[in-house]
Amino acid sequence: MTDYRDLSAGLAARMALEKYGFRFSHSLGQNFILDDGLVRRIVEAAGVRAGERVLEIGPGAGVMTRCLAEAGARVVAVELDRSLEPVLDAVLAGFDVRLVFEDILKLDLDALMGEEPFSVVANLPYYITADVVLRLLTGARRPERIVIMVQKEAAERMMARPDTKTWCALAATAQYFGRIEPLMELPPSAFTPLPHVESVLLGIHLYEEKPFAARDEALLLKVIAAAFAMRRKTLANNLTAAFSVNRETALSWIAALGRDGRVRGEVLGIEELCALSDIIGEARG
Repeated sequence: MTDYRDLSAGLAARMALEKYGFRFSHSLGQNFILDDGLVRRIVEAAGVRAGERVLEIGPGAGVMTRCLAEAGARVVAVELDRSLEPVLDAVLAGFDVRLVFEDILKLDLDALMGEEPFSVVANLPYYITADVVLRLLTGARRPERIVIMVQKEAAERMMARPDTKTWCALAATAQYFGRIEPLMELPPSAFTPLPHVESVLLGIHLYEEKPFAARDEALLLKVIAAAFAMRRKTLANNLTAAFSVNRETALSWIAALGRDGRVRGEVLGIEELCALSDIIGEARG
């Protein structure tokens, strides 16, 4: 019987995937990184510290999970695909890792992670990137930082600037909560099986003190959603629909912001979105 603890994580993963007849699922966005050296570079780029609590989303075959544990992290790994259980059990044998087989988008993160600070390090299934990032940033329990592998196009969207084609609600929300930086670019050849896209390791370092802060963050998120709801519509039209007010009221909010009534929401930067949120909050009492 093979003792996978005597093997490198990458080799252990390849052998376990073959032994248990695992079949990759395109619908689940399963593209694993099985190269030990590359995974170590990712963990180093993530700045993982010994004793740190790390939430890994989508551990796949467990190569990065094991590398995180070897770096001294206390890992909670959440995996949707139950067929990976024997693979993960084999690759992670002897390592103190908590495996949870659930849908990360349905889990109660408060109950899962408790009160102690934590970070997120993950090779995300790309189809849930936006949902996961928004869930992590807008929930009650926010990580200290998020380091995720994403499709290059998604990274460019999150790093977009105001009044550009890629400036969007996801970018505005992510940049409100944290500083975003690309840490590493990876070609399709870094993954098994090969995806059809380039990838970027993206770091989101959550602010302790935000450069711009809205008085009511729940209201700000609603304002951001409204601003980008229909890009061809004016901001006034979008606010009218989102807040169930007449056009004159929406125009008065925009005037208080110092903007023309024909302005579109996608030209507003974070400072103005925060200011508009505060204006609406004051007007609505």
